Amino acid sequence: MGAVLWHLVEVKAAAIPTAPAPDPSASSALSTDRFLRAWIEAVNDYLQRQYREIIQQEPSPEKLSQFKFECKWLLRSALKLDSLVKDPEYPARQFGPEIAGKVLQLQESWESFNNSMSEAEAETILQKVFPDEPRTGSPA
Repeated sequence: MGAVLWHLVEVKAAAIPTAPAPDPSASSALSTDRFLRAWIEAVNDYLQRQYREIIQQEPSPEKLSQFKFECKWLLRSALKLDSLVKDPEYPARQFGPEIAGKVLQLQESWESFNNSMSEAEAETILQKVFPDEPRTGSPA
């Protein structure tokens, strides 16, 4: 039978006092606040670029792929952040409504990449909604 070797070491431990949780009203000074503001700014920038470069122009397949890739990761991060700000202990819960709105905007963006309508479908909808308005390419 093998021998069991015990090695005892004296451990010195002291209780480390924990700091009280910061006052939620002071959350603007927290890094979570700065992080969420920067994330919201990044999403707004993406949506503005998408409008200028994808919606208002005829984008190349490469540009579409780039925007679709960026949208995928922004949407995934939005869903995670939405879940996070709903945690009752999260220090920046005031961002909840804005993040929920960004989730909806990014979901619409994602849908536009994956379920876009044809030119004929778009023209039919425009004709129904704006029957008296001239169309692009038609005489005024």
